[in-house]
Amino acid sequence: MGVNRPRWRALLTVSLPAGVAAVLLLAGALEVWVRVSWEPRKGTPGFFLSDATRGQRLAAGYDGWFAGVPVHINSLELRDPREYDLKKRSNTFRILVLGDSVTFGHGSVYEHTYPYLTEQRLEAWRPDIDWQVWNAAVPGYNTSQELAHLLEVGDRFQPDLVVVSFFDNDLSDNHPLPQPGRIRVAATRLLSFARRHVYSLELYKQVYLTAVWRLSGSDEYKRRVEHLETEEGLLATASDLSGRAEQQLTSFERLTDEQVKRNVCRDGMRVNESSVRALEHDSRFQQWVDAVRGFQRLNQEGRFRIMFFVNNAPPSCTVVEPAADFFYDGGSRLFDGLYLRILGDGTPAVSSYDAFLHTRPSQMPNAAGHSIGNANVIKADVLFGFLRECALAKLIQKSGQPSS
Repeated sequence: MGVNRPRWRALLTVSLPAGVAAVLLLAGALEVWVRVSWEPRKGTPGFFLSDATRGQRLAAGYDGWFAGVPVHINSLELRDPREYDLKKRSNTFRILVLGDSVTFGHGSVYEHTYPYLTEQRLEAWRPDIDWQVWNAAVPGYNTSQELAHLLEVGDRFQPDLVVVSFFDNDLSDNHPLPQPGRIRVAATRLLSFARRHVYSLELYKQVYLTAVWRLSGSDEYKRRVEHLETEEGLLATASDLSGRAEQQLTSFERLTDEQVKRNVCRDGMRVNESSVRALEHDSRFQQWVDAVRGFQRLNQEGRFRIMFFVNNAPPSCTVVEPAADFFYDGGSRLFDGLYLRILGDGTPAVSSYDAFLHTRPSQMPNAAGHSIGNANVIKADVLFGFLRECALAKLIQKSGQPSS
């Protein structure tokens, strides 16, 4: 025993500290190398930070790129180049817009995102009011995460109206969100600090996940590697998409009701009522409904005034002649009607579905996905029209604003 003590003492007092020092020196050198070789146009790291409840959140003060366009996140974690005082002026009307990547403006320049375009329409309509349309959408969020988001920031932000945006993929992965303990909160804060300030963190993650995947052959780790590569691609600046023609707001054709009636896509999709019933009985759908009911309870209790915006588009049919392309129903209106029935149960709700039917897909870039350009114009028109005619008439008077 006595013979081994000097060996253990040497290990603890010399070898171990030397090993730790070597690792720290190597990590420091790697961090310096990554920072020196960092592409300046890529901006600061840490677009997403970890969140103990919502999984991830946006980093306040982020300046960089996302999906090929420059992005700035202000100090309130909003996609907005402007900073705001939480204290409202006497004529302020604040609209908080929650949503996912479609509402955030995946691939869209900020000035053409539909929340910003909606604000421009409100200002033109009633310039006497200090309109603040806050884009609080977070890419990847579903309805339960948006509910948790509102519960966290709503009392501090004091919105006069909350617009909860819905897109088809918001039906996935909804569930009651956890109430994290102190250890989980501390761990996510530490990880968030690392994601924000350690430039080489993503390199470590890539090496670790790739090694585990290769050694284990696990499909789960393969998917995590692919997800990491996808996220890295979204934050890269390999191609600047902000100047593409599709980003521009241009004139476009509006179809009449008679033209829409004649638009039948012979080889298009067909949806029937059984498909809708199958969705209603899907457990994932019920979990989404539970999250919607959470918003509706907040509205009923008077804690927040809430409305829903279904910013979907119908399927498109493109024939040989480009001028003859069109959106068509094909039974998909049944799903749109289902969403509106659930969302409109005690809360105002509107959809962009019908408005897109009266346009041409070739003039509405990515209307059925991450909309840009004119597709965001249609969404802003629908949302503004509904706000002006339905959702705002009484709210403006109740908040002390002069009525028109």
